[in-house]
Amino acid sequence: MAVRDHPLLSDPIERRRIIAVCAAAIVAITANITALLYGITTVFPHLFYFPIIIAGYWYPRRAPFVAFLIAIIYCIPAFLLTPQELFTTASIIARGIVYVIIGVIISVLAIRMRQSEQKLHDLIEFLPDATFAIDQSGTVIAWNRAIEEMTGIPKIQMIGKGRYAYSVPFYGERQPILIDYAMHPEIEAKTGYSAIRRIGDIIEAEVIAPVLHDGKGAHLKIATTPFYDPEKKIVGAVESIRDITEEVRTRSALQNSNRQLAALSGIIRHGLSERLEELYRHLTIGIIRFNDPATLTFLEEIEKAADGIRRQITISRDFREIGSRPPAWMPVQETITGLLNRLDSGGMIVHSWMERLEIFSDPHLSVAFTHLIENAMAAGATALVVTYQIHDGICTICFEDNGPGIPDDAKERLFSEGTERSGHGLFLTREILAITGITIREEGRESIGARFVMVVPPEGYRIT
Repeated sequence: MAVRDHPLLSDPIERRRIIAVCAAAIVAITANITALLYGITTVFPHLFYFPIIIAGYWYPRRAPFVAFLIAIIYCIPAFLLTPQELFTTASIIARGIVYVIIGVIISVLAIRMRQSEQKLHDLIEFLPDATFAIDQSGTVIAWNRAIEEMTGIPKIQMIGKGRYAYSVPFYGERQPILIDYAMHPEIEAKTGYSAIRRIGDIIEAEVIAPVLHDGKGAHLKIATTPFYDPEKKIVGAVESIRDITEEVRTRSALQNSNRQLAALSGIIRHGLSERLEELYRHLTIGIIRFNDPATLTFLEEIEKAADGIRRQITISRDFREIGSRPPAWMPVQETITGLLNRLDSGGMIVHSWMERLEIFSDPHLSVAFTHLIENAMAAGATALVVTYQIHDGICTICFEDNGPGIPDDAKERLFSEGTERSGHGLFLTREILAITGITIREEGRESIGARFVMVVPPEGYRIT
């Protein structure tokens, strides 16, 4: 086998590394021999640290052997070219031992660093989402298996590439993308991102990548964050990409279905309302025309049934858009403040201390809060306090008023449709909250005031 066919010499990068180590060693040997010929025994021996450190970093498992070899190379001419004195001999031997010790230490540290890097590499490599990383100069340093499958480009063709090469598989041209914006906020990512959200150092966004899926395009959800050195300087960034094309299509199909169902239910409600108005007219005529008590009682029962149908129509109208849009993180304080600006509280004072609390709920959260506030107003309360507390990972939100309160025997029926004092408002409130697993109950005391408590699951709240 030819020398150039050796595994360490067949790779151009390995050849350059070996040349660098040998060059550093030759310079150190030449400088030391020259210095020894002139009787100089200090300073120049430190040059041997360079090949030891370089070899230890690039070839950590061979570093002790390289250090031992350099120690021998240093000691032999030092013994031959210096006077044989006890102090000089001890100094030469000690320096050779130091070379070996430094080689061993660098070897151990480099091996541990490689192991740490390998763990990070394995973590990125086997992430289910397509993930890549770049260093401070914009050179790709990681390109995992999932992104290989997404783009069709193997890591061997992408690792080491720079100048925005990582944007080409997605957008067809070299341009700054979200990962560049994470490292350099002054750089404007040219691709049109939507739903951009920053949580600490993490930036989330959605974008359409026109090149993926054989040019058909793909809807992507992206999260990117920079990483730092011990001095808190940005040294690179990582970007994780998820293909949500099918999810978006499903969401769009559901929205279209909801619109069609809403239109159909609107037509049905309109038709039922017209028939109800006709029924009420006949009932009114019947009550005027007939005097028989049995007949009037029968007509009253029919009117009650008609009232029930009207109530169901009203509920279906209010429920028309509930759940039609996906849940989202809703800022509670902003939601309450916004609805108070639109709502006439009738002189009732509302205090809200929600700070930076956000809950994951249906976008119609303001409707639920409106019914709770209107319920307090209808009861004659003059003050309403809204607070929250977190205990054992559970968040509770309390709406507490100073009204007459609710009797114990009425609490079980409180959230049933059409039974509470504000119409079907509390029933609607419960249904809106239940979409994301939030429960509500009444814990107040009669004659002291009502106290509605919402219990938010651990994954359904956050402090921003």
